[in-house]
Amino acid sequence: MRVVQKKIKSVDYYALLDLDSLSVGDVMVFDVFIKKSNDYIIIIEAGTLLSQSLYTKLQNQEKLFVFKEDKNKLSLTCESLKFYVKHNQDNLEKRIKLIYEINSQLFNNYLENKDNKFDINCVNSIVKSIFYLVKYDEKFLKNTMPHFIQEHNLPNHFLHVAIYAMSLGNSLKLNSKELLQLGNAALLHDVGLKRIDDSLIHKSNLLDNMELKEVHKHSQYSVEIIKHNDIHDPYILDAVMHHHEQYDGNGYPEQLEEEDISTFASILAISDVFDALTTNRSYREQYSSFDAIKMMLKDASMVNKFNRKYIQTLLKSL
Repeated sequence: MRVVQKKIKSVDYYALLDLDSLSVGDVMVFDVFIKKSNDYIIIIEAGTLLSQSLYTKLQNQEKLFVFKEDKNKLSLTCESLKFYVKHNQDNLEKRIKLIYEINSQLFNNYLENKDNKFDINCVNSIVKSIFYLVKYDEKFLKNTMPHFIQEHNLPNHFLHVAIYAMSLGNSLKLNSKELLQLGNAALLHDVGLKRIDDSLIHKSNLLDNMELKEVHKHSQYSVEIIKHNDIHDPYILDAVMHHHEQYDGNGYPEQLEEEDISTFASILAISDVFDALTTNRSYREQYSSFDAIKMMLKDASMVNKFNRKYIQTLLKSL
């Protein structure tokens, strides 16, 4: 044990900890203290796995304390996500589960919000958490995909595309600022689907021309909603607007060709389709990662649609 503060008032620096807020198997994201005389002594340090024996040790203490500033870390929130991810960085299943939980809260709240507002600080928290793991774990994508939730819904799709895009962007040596911009674009790329009728989004049969035109509007809707939330970064807006453009000029909304499609939009296009192919749908089983990459490179309906170098780079990271 080590003493960290002496002869100070707990009311000024410390707050009582409710032991019921902890569970065996948690990784502590804050230091836990006990008080002896006028000294506050760390009994468990942040980053420690709370075993049954340690939990029993805590139960035997009359009072437990945390720094007042750590009170907001007692539960998983957008604000505390970075601490939970950092202290669970080596638990491959737990770290992505934490991000799923916050991501679902964020976008379920958005989908229910009549004003199309989302919490931009929470968006940034998720993107920064992915960024941290991409930089920390050189095999982040390969290590994380086995723990993906395969249920297809918009929040899961947003998160998967962000993970694929940032992993691919990192492999392509984008700098830190670019990776964060790309992550924001990826996480928000399809928010405009909220304005499209669900019957069109989930239709298993081919859409007619009028239905296709309506669905194609979602890119523009996404940009409008992102601007409505006070995001005006031109690189983010361009990537979202053009993530359905294709190298052969047959994409939408502007039928851009290879040289006119930005790096971000090209990465999003690959990430978006790759997630669509590798996720279960009501009308088909998911494809394996290898089969999805093979289709994107060789299938008659997809060949020449994407940046082949980027697809091959993605393949190397799987």
